[in-house]
Amino acid sequence: MLRKWGMLVLMLLATPALIFAQNTGKIAGVVTDASTGDSIPGAQVVLVGTTLGAITDVDGNYFIIGVPVGVHDVQARFVGYQESTVSDVQISTGYTAEINFVLQEGVELGEIVVEYERPLIQKDAVGVPKIVDAEEIVNLPVRGAAAVASIQAGVVSDEGSGTLNVRGGRGSEVTYYIDGVKVVGTAALPQSAVQEQEMIIGNISARYGDAMSGIINITTKSGSPNFFGSVEGVTSEATDDFGYNLASVALGGPLMGDKVNFFFAAEYLDQGDRNPRAIGQLRVSDSVLGDLRSAPTSMTANDADGNQVLIPVPASLGATYLPIDSHGDIEIVNNTITAGDGTVINVPDGVVASTINPDFVLSSDYLPESAFSIEDAKRANSSSRLALNGNLNFNVMDNVRMRVGARVVTAET
Repeated sequence: MLRKWGMLVLMLLATPALIFAQNTGKIAGVVTDASTGDSIPGAQVVLVGTTLGAITDVDGNYFIIGVPVGVHDVQARFVGYQESTVSDVQISTGYTAEINFVLQEGVELGEIVVEYERPLIQKDAVGVPKIVDAEEIVNLPVRGAAAVASIQAGVVSDEGSGTLNVRGGRGSEVTYYIDGVKVVGTAALPQSAVQEQEMIIGNISARYGDAMSGIINITTKSGSPNFFGSVEGVTSEATDDFGYNLASVALGGPLMGDKVNFFFAAEYLDQGDRNPRAIGQLRVSDSVLGDLRSAPTSMTANDADGNQVLIPVPASLGATYLPIDSHGDIEIVNNTITAGDGTVINVPDGVVASTINPDFVLSSDYLPESAFSIEDAKRANSSSRLALNGNLNFNVMDNVRMRVGARVVTAET
C-alpha cells in the first residue's frame, strides 16, 4: 500500500513538467516620454489582436510572458500621449524580445509605427543559437528538422541519413525538443506545422540538462482569430527514379470566437527509393522472385521432342527419397511426383520420365533473358510516412492561455 502511494506521488510531481512545457517567449522593455526622457508609469502595453498585455510599473518597466512564438505587433498607449506600435516583432521560444517605447505628447498626432528588426546579438542567448522561422524554412531547399540543421556551420551529416554530428559529437548526443517537450523517437513533423526551429551548437543553457553536442528546439504553429491554411503537393514520378510523392495540408483558425482556436497539419510522404543507382542493374520482377523463393531448386528433364524442361522443386521438400517405378525411373502419377515426406512436385506436360535427372540444380541458373529488366531503383528500399500535428488554444482569461496539443507519426518501410 505504501509503495502504491509513493508511485502516485511521483506521478503527480512529474505531471507539471509535462503540462507546462516551455514553448512561449517574453516581451520586456520600458516606456518613456519623448520630450523629457522620463519613464511613464501606468502605461498600457498590449499585443495587438490578443488578450495579452501589461501595465508599466513606477519606473516605466513592463514585461509580458507567455507570448506565442511567431510574429506580433506590440502597441503602447497612455492617456494624453499618442499610441506607438512596433510591427513584426519576432518572438522565439525561451527568449526575451526587448521592445522600448518613446511616446509623444498630444493626441492630435498620427499613430507612429516602427518596423521591428531582430537584434544581431541576442542578449539573453547563453550559447550560439541559430533561429530559423517558418518563412525561411519554406524557402530552404531541404525538408525536415535534421536537414535544416545540417546546413548550419559546425554540423556534419551524411546526405539522407538524418544523423547529425555537431562539432565532432556523436549523432546520439543531439537532443530534439518539440514545443518544449523532449522527443523520444522520431522528430518528424509536417513542415507546414513548424513556426520556428532553434539550433544551439555548444555552450548549451542550463535549462537543457542532458544534452552534450547540440539542441534542436522546434516550436509548432498555433491557431489565430482568423482562418489560414495551405496545401502542398510534390512528385518526381515523371522526372527520376526516386519515386518521391508528398502531400501536405495545414489549417488553423477560431472555433469559439476569441476563446478557442485550433491548428492542424498533416503530411504524407511516399518514396520509392531515397538513393537509386546512377546506372541501372539487372533485376527480376516480383513474380519471378516469388517463384524462385517457393522453388529455389529444380530437376532437369526432356520432353518427347528432346527440348529441355525444368521441374521446379518446392522449398518444403526435406532430405527424403523420390519414388522409383519398376523401370528404375522416377514415378510420375497424374503429372505429379509425390516425395517420401508427402511433398508434391508438379511435372509439366510432355516430360519423359526416363529423362528426369534427380540431381537438383539452381532454378535461377535457368532463367530466360526475358525474365530480367534494367532498373535504377533498389528492391525493398521504399518507405512511407504519415505525420499529424494539432493543438487547441484556450484563452481562459486575460493573460492566461492554455494549449493542448498532440503529434502522431506512423512509418512503413
